[in-house]
Amino acid sequence: MNAIRETFVNNLKYYRKQKGMSQEKLSYAVGKSIAYINQIENKDTWPQPEMVDKIAVALEIPSSALFEEKGSPENQKASFASEFGKSLETELLARIEKDIKDVCKLL
Repeated sequence: MNAIRETFVNNLKYYRKQKGMSQEKLSYAVGKSIAYINQIENKDTWPQPEMVDKIAVALEIPSSALFEEKGSPENQKASFASEFGKSLETELLARIEKDIKDVCKLL
């Protein structure tokens, strides 16, 4: 399997799911059939450059993002863990700050 195609397909699925789009919604947005989107995601067909641009517009990302390694399954997990950790840290700091303010009011 071609590494570029593998990366493209992983990123397509990643960003489509990130946007909460079904294959049906994406197909409608780019003016193609659901079967066509399915064929791309199953690596049965390769989209023309114009279609890559339409897909990127529908997903609200730059076309180049579809070819970057960050969307690979391993990187998705690392990215999720990193983002989850950041949001958890922010939430914990906010709670601690609130608790400190509450304690200061009691003093």
